[in-house]
Amino acid sequence: MNSALLRILLLVGGASAATGVAAGLSRLGVDIGTPPAWTVRHGPLLVVGFFTTMIGLERAVASGRIWTLVAPTLAAISGVALLAGLPGAPWMAAASALGLVVINAAIVSRQAAAFTWLMLAASGLLTYGHVLWAAGRPIPLVVPFWMAFFILTIAAERLELSRMAPVPRWARRLLIATATLLVVVTMLRSLPTGTAGIPRWSAVAMGCLIAAIGLWQLRFDLARSTVRHPGQTRYIASAVLTGSAWLVPTGALMAICGLPPAGALYDAVLHGVFVGYVFSMVFAHATIVLPAVARLRAPFTPVLYVPLALLHATLIARIVGDLTASFWLRRVGAVGNAAALVLFAATMTTAAMRASRVAHAA
Repeated sequence: MNSALLRILLLVGGASAATGVAAGLSRLGVDIGTPPAWTVRHGPLLVVGFFTTMIGLERAVASGRIWTLVAPTLAAISGVALLAGLPGAPWMAAASALGLVVINAAIVSRQAAAFTWLMLAASGLLTYGHVLWAAGRPIPLVVPFWMAFFILTIAAERLELSRMAPVPRWARRLLIATATLLVVVTMLRSLPTGTAGIPRWSAVAMGCLIAAIGLWQLRFDLARSTVRHPGQTRYIASAVLTGSAWLVPTGALMAICGLPPAGALYDAVLHGVFVGYVFSMVFAHATIVLPAVARLRAPFTPVLYVPLALLHATLIARIVGDLTASFWLRRVGAVGNAAALVLFAATMTTAAMRASRVAHAA
């Protein structure tokens, strides 16, 4: 597989993340010179341009097949199209998600297991959500599909790893049933408002299911055992467990308050999932995935605990600001979240550069 192309896609994904975070700060009045047009693309830049590109790259590298690079390439291009303001960006994102469906369908054909079917269902939800977005549905109505995609994809990966832990059969079945219900409930949210009240109560059900998945991971995930191991293994487990913990209060908040189309509660739920859960999982797995994708060594360093702790501490501040109507605290938390991401990227880059110098010196 072409290392240069992998690195280009990684850089484009990173650029989408940087601009997406900058756009998010601009929405809160932090002036860092971000073009005004980018502020409304904050969420799509991160979901499509960064997260989907990274997941696609992970799948492509794991499969080793050149055709699987189509999905992350389209995701990266759609991120660039979003920055350029091109109208076809949502359809390109949908094509990228469809590429993930094809990749996951190929995996299911080789290994038809519960976790592979969940990954396939998750990519199907992502595709459908992108199609709704491309068809003109507002972002708040598309967000549940994005949330479900990431939660189900990560849950499927954790379910696969649970085979290495003494997890009771009933517990695995419970996670499968909960995840399947999340797929169904998410699809119901696409129905017109007022259809037997479905979109209204589906937010409550979705919140309960999200919290249940978080509780399952806290109780049965392999990370409960590996957190006792030293070094990188403990760090990964710590990031997985702290990320899983965010699903519980976030899901509970959604179950109690629903998912408003805007405002402080909307902000709290979204960032509880995308920052607390998804970015924590990125911090966990980047130490393995990024070196594999970039073809660079990046040895583990305990310094990585600093951005991880900063991410969660400042997210608490942000959500407390949301719930107490403290705009100042909300903004401080957002700036802290951004600082955690920058510090993580800088730490990983420094580790890779040091490893490269050592290799060349040898």
